[in-house]
Amino acid sequence: MDKLKVCFLGTGSMGSSVLKGLLAAGHHPKLISATTNSEASAASLRELGISALSVEEASDANSLLAADSDLVVLGVKPYALLDLIDEIAAELPTTAVVVSMAAGIELATIAKRLPGHPELIRSMPNTPALVGSGVTGLAAADSATARSLDVATWLFEQVGSVVEVREDQINALSAISGSGPAWIYFLIEKWHEVALAQGFTEEQAKLLVEKTLIGSAKLLELTGEEPNKLRRAVTSPGGTTARIIETLDQADLTHLFDKALRSAVARAQELANPKG
Repeated sequence: MDKLKVCFLGTGSMGSSVLKGLLAAGHHPKLISATTNSEASAASLRELGISALSVEEASDANSLLAADSDLVVLGVKPYALLDLIDEIAAELPTTAVVVSMAAGIELATIAKRLPGHPELIRSMPNTPALVGSGVTGLAAADSATARSLDVATWLFEQVGSVVEVREDQINALSAISGSGPAWIYFLIEKWHEVALAQGFTEEQAKLLVEKTLIGSAKLLELTGEEPNKLRRAVTSPGGTTARIIETLDQADLTHLFDKALRSAVARAQELANPKG
């Protein structure tokens, strides 16, 4: 895997997270290429030692870099994915492993645009990949070889953990882990607002909320205990924490979270049926 030429077509927040994580893991910069929309973004990537082209300066940037790659990561938004595939199809090596990071677009749709290209993988990483703590779901096309799945697994293991799933599970996975950081950050925002409302300063509220969350996550990881066991250890019967848990439980968070997930899955299904 150390010699694989990896190409990122589109380097938004998710693509750049994986790209920079791959660099941090020690993959040689000369084996990594990328395209961006703007020349300024491409120049920033070139400062990292990789080959980067912008479509602003070179209209054939995507096909040019894809043509010389073993692993091609499609990192554009779902609405732009099919146009990108059409753009590179003629130049893309049939042996290249093609990994899509676009939500919603199914492997069958991609395969129709890339006849003769069997090595197709859908992925859903998340942004903690930037700090080596990502979680990525992978689903392989029936035509893909075991080696292709190994290649995709290798890529995303450089930036965290990998879970192999069926394609019919990946939309739910996208809502849980792909969008997961947004769930967490939104909760932090609201928790922070509550702290401010109690008269704490901005600095105090930030420390209280963020350090509590980070410390709790570390405790969960390092002890390996189940969350409910750690929660019970903090929750004395009849105490103040017990009242917090009772109040939250009355809000039926399971139902609320399930509703949020189903809404995200429904949106992914809408994206799976692009026009054209």
